[in-house]
Amino acid sequence: MESKKSSLKWKVSDILGFEVFNQNGKRLGILSDIILTGSNDVWVVKYCNEEVLIPALKNIVKEVNIIRKKIFVILPKEYEDIYGQVKSADDVLEYNGYFVYED
Repeated sequence: MESKKSSLKWKVSDILGFEVFNQNGKRLGILSDIILTGSNDVWVVKYCNEEVLIPALKNIVKEVNIIRKKIFVILPKEYEDIYGQVKSADDVLEYNGYFVYED
C-alpha cells in the first residue's frame, strides 16, 4: 500500500507502532499488528487491553503520515454495532510497549 497524500512510499512493516486516529480526531491506539487475509490486510489497533480490527482499504484508511507517525481512518457506522462506542485512547501515553510522544 502506498500513501496518496505523500510521495513517500511505505511498507506495512514501516508503520507498526504508528498512532491511529478516527474521523473525529480521537486517538484509537497504536497499530500493533497486521493480519494478512489474502484479499486485504486487517490492521490490529491496540490500547490497554482492547483492540480494534480495521480493514486496510482505501475507503477506510485516509492518510498514513510517515513523518508524524500517524494514521487517519474513517470508521464505518457498523463499527459501533461491533465494538460499541469506540473508546478514545487520548489520555494513554503507552500502548502495548510503545511510547507515544506529543509533538
